Amino acid sequence: MHFSKYLSVVPVLMGLAAPALSSAAALDKRSSVLISDSKDGVDQAGFYYSVYNANKASIGYTEYSDSGRFELGWNTPNKEFLGGKGFRGGAPRTLSWDGYFKGSGDYTLAIYGWTTDPVTEWYIVDSHGTGTPGNGHILGQVYSDGGVYDVYSLDYNNVPMIYGVTSFKQYWSVRREHRTTGTVNVANHFNAWKNMGLRPGNPVFQMVTLEGFNGEGYLDFTVRA
Repeated sequence: MHFSKYLSVVPVLMGLAAPALSSAAALDKRSSVLISDSKDGVDQAGFYYSVYNANKASIGYTEYSDSGRFELGWNTPNKEFLGGKGFRGGAPRTLSWDGYFKGSGDYTLAIYGWTTDPVTEWYIVDSHGTGTPGNGHILGQVYSDGGVYDVYSLDYNNVPMIYGVTSFKQYWSVRREHRTTGTVNVANHFNAWKNMGLRPGNPVFQMVTLEGFNGEGYLDFTVRA
């Protein structure tokens, strides 16, 4: 899978930005926001939302500020983007989400985040398209939330970031049987990774995320703590 360009903005708060459109049906203009440029923030309901779209992919993200709901539609050839919603900071937590999803091409649907001390990027993948997350070398398994996840670790060395050049680890848990809604206990994965000798740090954010590279689709999710 591709290395997320999200990295170049992460150090500022490890948060990103969002382009956004809407699915015209049932759009309450008092509680929803259409975002057209990269942006992130915490909404009035306390949810962290974020979209990365420096490549100007053809996507639309609708942020509902009074709940955990968000919509994302995409139709893009070979342009990386990322959008999602969840929580900023804190200990590893359990996230649940439900709603509608349909996607094709190369995409990853995951609980996603970064950590500090040390800096790591991590994915808990519940569904993906034509791309293959990980690097082919399985370190072990995580048994959690009714499924089996294969674990991978990738190294990124001497990567330019806004505060200088750094190296970091990228951790993946990839579910064998795909699903598009459900519950993920992030702590179960962090603990399993540590037992394998990996070192996830302190979460900067944890969110339900769609990362796309090539293809089309639409989702309407509501995230719950």
